[in-house]
Amino acid sequence: MQKTDTVTRTKSYDSFDLFKFIVSFLVMVLHTRIFGDSRFHWLHPWCRILIPVYFMISSFLFFSKYDRLPDGEKNAYLWKLVKRDLILYLFWFIVFLPFTTIYRDYLHKGIVFFFGTILLGSSFPASWYLMALAIGIIFVAKLDRGIGKYIVPVIAFLFFFFCLGQNTWRVIADKTSLLPKIYKATEISYTASFVISIIWIWIGRLFVKFKDRVLAADIKAVATAFVCSLVLLFFEDKWLFDRGLFTMNNDVYFFCLFAGPLFFWLILKMDIHIKHAKTMRCMSTLIYCIHATIAELLRVYVVMPRLGRYEMPWSTLCFLVTAAITLLFGWLILKYSEKIKILKYAY
Repeated sequence: MQKTDTVTRTKSYDSFDLFKFIVSFLVMVLHTRIFGDSRFHWLHPWCRILIPVYFMISSFLFFSKYDRLPDGEKNAYLWKLVKRDLILYLFWFIVFLPFTTIYRDYLHKGIVFFFGTILLGSSFPASWYLMALAIGIIFVAKLDRGIGKYIVPVIAFLFFFFCLGQNTWRVIADKTSLLPKIYKATEISYTASFVISIIWIWIGRLFVKFKDRVLAADIKAVATAFVCSLVLLFFEDKWLFDRGLFTMNNDVYFFCLFAGPLFFWLILKMDIHIKHAKTMRCMSTLIYCIHATIAELLRVYVVMPRLGRYEMPWSTLCFLVTAAITLLFGWLILKYSEKIKILKYAY
């Protein structure tokens, strides 16, 4: 993720780096499935606003410079960012390929499935974000101009509600005659792909376009609206849970449309300065890229074979072990990246 944040900044956004570093641990909590315990399901949707905010941060930083560039330089800047993002993806794809080949069963599922996990899901666990960001940025940057600026939000919202109906609100979608046929025909969940990233990237660009108004807003009003959105998100999840519809794979909630942008708004308005912001930014990228594979290795090859089940307190222990291993690898990569140049591609 850090590769998308190395743009030239006109202002220090250390609040972004602090947010990403802290949130990288919360994302680790999600992927180690601590909230699988029904007692804590109500925390799950609140954590699901984090990835949308990640997309908005990357989009905001990119378009803050992209929109100021002359038309002749925009294309080169776009492809430079995409190239960096894909190199980051490729680095970790190669590192984790032995595990991923077995984990995704590539040898038996074939070439179509192989490319499907890369373009419309995850190859190594949690990698979907990197590909979704690259494709989403291209989509919004290329189309959000002229008449396209009216088409992009329409597509973004259609994709969002498609994913909402395919997952969290499937119970409502199934009452129609058309949507279940569409979902059955695809046989792919798009909530972990560029299909869902486009709306968050587009919203990130909106914050760039209306930056002055956004920064001039009363932070108390924004904070109040954010708290209200969290309450609504809580009741959305409660309604689903009470009807037996809760699933750990829910990445899309309706009220994330409000909670995510409002949370990003608060972060944007924070004026803080951190001495080691760059280190935190690099480490948050490493944590994101490494942790999910470590978590799955522990779950698949340690916990499940020995216990036959994966729930608290074992999920909590997996989180602690995953965090320790991830931080160790992250520290080693940062420490030796000056001597071993290829390690710079890791973040």
